[in-house]
Amino acid sequence: MSPDLPSNMRALVQTAYGRPSKALTVQTLPLPPYAPTSDDLLIKVKRASIAPAEWGFLAGYHRPLGILSLPDRLGFDFSGVVVRAGEAAQAQGWKEGDDMFGALPLAKKGTYAEYITASSEYCAPKPVNMTWEEAACLSSNGMTALQGLERHEGAREVAFVTGGLGGVGHLAIQLLHEHFGFKKIITSVSTGKVEQIKTLYPYVEVIDYKTSTPAKVIPAKSVDLVFSTIGAPAQWTPLLATQRPTPTLIEITTVPGAPGMEASWGLTLPWYARCMVNTAAVLIRPRNPKGSKYVAQYTAYIHRDLEVLNKEAAEGRLKVMTGREFTIDQGAEAFDLTHKGVVGKVVFHISD
Repeated sequence: MSPDLPSNMRALVQTAYGRPSKALTVQTLPLPPYAPTSDDLLIKVKRASIAPAEWGFLAGYHRPLGILSLPDRLGFDFSGVVVRAGEAAQAQGWKEGDDMFGALPLAKKGTYAEYITASSEYCAPKPVNMTWEEAACLSSNGMTALQGLERHEGAREVAFVTGGLGGVGHLAIQLLHEHFGFKKIITSVSTGKVEQIKTLYPYVEVIDYKTSTPAKVIPAKSVDLVFSTIGAPAQWTPLLATQRPTPTLIEITTVPGAPGMEASWGLTLPWYARCMVNTAAVLIRPRNPKGSKYVAQYTAYIHRDLEVLNKEAAEGRLKVMTGREFTIDQGAEAFDLTHKGVVGKVVFHISD
């Protein structure tokens, strides 16, 4: 390793299953391997954000799938600075000192560390008008929203987004309005968030789900696109406007089937896990009205979509909400707060 780089780094490591205080520890590890002739980028991490789904990895919910083992590293989204660029990455325009952001698939995760190695496929230049914190919260959630919305092929009259202040929901609202040009957007939030979302997105019609049931308040057959972030997709099928072309129901908190899960996670499931996942996908899938489309959304980690998000953010059409910051030494506290549910993603401050 070059003399101007340390030989070791600090990283947050999962060493057990259970509550964060039991499962997480900070360890000193060697810097990650880096192939000088490849498209590898060796990155000094500035910030990394927590995905709420990572609580499930701490709890061990994935263990029946037989895909991960301990000790393990967590962390998908990050922002940072390139400190080494492989020859193939240099040919793409990357160089030392570039500010960047990105996200790693499950098979390559581990961004709660001072340094990571990432293929340039999982990275893009950091939007110039975003902070390190904002950039670290954009990638996975932004790609989930963008890729899901791109799968809608029907009319762009009315869209309904659940959880409009959620990590994915607030980005979906902005993309629907600015990037996809929907004429009317409806969302649902709890009572305490109604005024906040009206201030942030005055063009959105807001339903307080604590006092009204969205599936009953929104007229039947009036919505071209439902973007659900809460599961139980069957409740939304009566809303689909089947009198217009190809209304779409997108569910992001569901099981997409083994092929989709493997594509998103970047790994191959054991045969028995494929059977389990495919069976679950069939059981969860709602019975859509004739002429409509159902999408069990999974996130593909691809450079093209990071570039789209970069452009939308740099041109002021996409803003990211962030939550509290912690150091990796406060890992248990950070994960506990994420599990409680907060507005904006919780962020690890890795380096200045």
